[in-house]
Amino acid sequence: MAVDQALIDELVDRFYDKLMKETYFQQLFAERNVDLEHLKQRQRVFLRKLAEDHDPEEDTDTVYSSHRFDVQKEGSEIWMNLMEETIREVNFPEKTKETLIKNIKFLVNQLLKK
Repeated sequence: MAVDQALIDELVDRFYDKLMKETYFQQLFAERNVDLEHLKQRQRVFLRKLAEDHDPEEDTDTVYSSHRFDVQKEGSEIWMNLMEETIREVNFPEKTKETLIKNIKFLVNQLLKK
């Protein structure tokens, strides 16, 4: 199932606009000197793959290596709630929305088990 890259780009832009209003992530990104544009570009590629009914288990190692710091439950809940909200706002087909949410939740849960 091909996913429109413009919709993925919209998702990423909307999501990070919301995320950067959260004090938790403002501080986290500042402490880690995160290059937000680089992060957004990586997310565009990764989310497209996850939206195309990709098996997220194949990406567990990649996700672990991208998140070498401890993922805190508080931050992961904020992140996931905003991501799910944003996915539902974007004009994806319903199946794409459900696939993205399911795959992302799986990976977030894997990070919390580390």
